[in-house]
Amino acid sequence: MSGKFTVEQKSQIVIESFTVTNIAELCRRHGVFIAQFYRWKERVLKGGSNAPG
Repeated sequence: MSGKFTVEQKSQIVIESFTVTNIAELCRRHGVFIAQFYRWKERVLKGGSNAPG
């Protein structure tokens, strides 16, 4: 599943998470495991140069 999303798609999903109230539904809609989503979010918030990866 690691090659399923581009960095841009991952970033967009994380950004979208700031406007929704149900993260589980967001993850279901995009086909992302919740734990994976939170790893992406952590990397985005840290501002890493290769975030999310």
